[in-house]
Amino acid sequence: MKHNKVGLVLEGGGMRGVYTSGVLDALMDENIKFPYVIGVSAGANNGASFVAEQRERNKKVFVDYVRHKDYSGFKHWIVGNGYFNMDFLFNTLPNKLVPFDYETFLNSKTIFKACVTDCITGKSVCFEKSQAKNNGNEFINKVLRASSSLPILAKPVKIKGRLYFDGGISDSIPIDKSIEDGNKYNVIILTRNEGYRKEKQALGICTRHYLKRYPKVLHAIETRHIKYNNTLDKIEDLEDKGFTYVFRPIKEIKVERLEKNIDRLNQLYEQGYKEATSQKENFKKWLGNIIND
Repeated sequence: MKHNKVGLVLEGGGMRGVYTSGVLDALMDENIKFPYVIGVSAGANNGASFVAEQRERNKKVFVDYVRHKDYSGFKHWIVGNGYFNMDFLFNTLPNKLVPFDYETFLNSKTIFKACVTDCITGKSVCFEKSQAKNNGNEFINKVLRASSSLPILAKPVKIKGRLYFDGGISDSIPIDKSIEDGNKYNVIILTRNEGYRKEKQALGICTRHYLKRYPKVLHAIETRHIKYNNTLDKIEDLEDKGFTYVFRPIKEIKVERLEKNIDRLNQLYEQGYKEATSQKENFKKWLGNIIND
C-alpha cells in the first residue's frame, strides 16, 4: 500500500537510529510504503534497507554486529580509520555478512535521497539513488558512508572529486528538502523525545584544530543547534496543522550515539516497534484523511 502524496523523512542520531529501525519494521508489517524517502546518517542507512524491503536488516546491522571486533573502537581510531571501522560497516556488512539487496533497492520506484555535508561549502547535498545506476553498488555504499561520517570519528568521503561529511551537520532533519521536492505531507521519524532541544555543541581544541581545514563545516557545527531547534519548531507546527505525522520515542530514550550495550539497543528497537504498532490506527486514520484531501 503506497501513499502517493507522502514523503518519509528520517533523522540520524548514531546508534539511536535503532529506534527508527523498529518503527520501519512495524510499517513494513503493515505493508506501508512511500514514494519518497529521505534521510541523513543513520536515517539514510535505515531508509535504504526500507526501500530495499529488507525487514530486520537494520536491526542486524545496528544490534547484532555492534560487538563485533571490527565494528568500532578506539583501536580503529589509533590506526587512522576513525572510531567506526567504515570499511567493515560499508563493505563487509552489506556485501558479505548482512547482504544488501541492491537489485530491489535500485529497481524500486521509490525516490530515495541521502544527505551529506559538503566539506567546502558546509551546505547539505542530497544524492538520489538513480545516480547509482550508472555508478555501481560501490556508489551506494560510498554515499551512505559519507552521510554517516562525523568529523574526528571518521574521515570525509570523496565522491566525484568532492569531500563530504555526515549529513546531520548541515541538515539533521531534511523536512524542508522533502517539501521543496513537492511532498505536501510527510511522515517523520525522530530519534529524540518530545520536548528535546539541542544545546550548542562544545568543541575541544583538537576538534577545532582539525576543522580549521574545513571552516564552513566548523561554522555549520557551531550553529547546528539553531537550525535543529528551528526545524523542530517547524515540525511541531506542521504536526498541529495535520501536514506531518511524527513518530518519536515516547518512553525516555537512554541510548547514546556510540552505544554498544546490546541489551539497551535491543530494548530501543523493541520500543520503536511497539510504539509504532500502538499508533497504527491513528496513523492509518491520518493517512486516510490526507488521501481524501
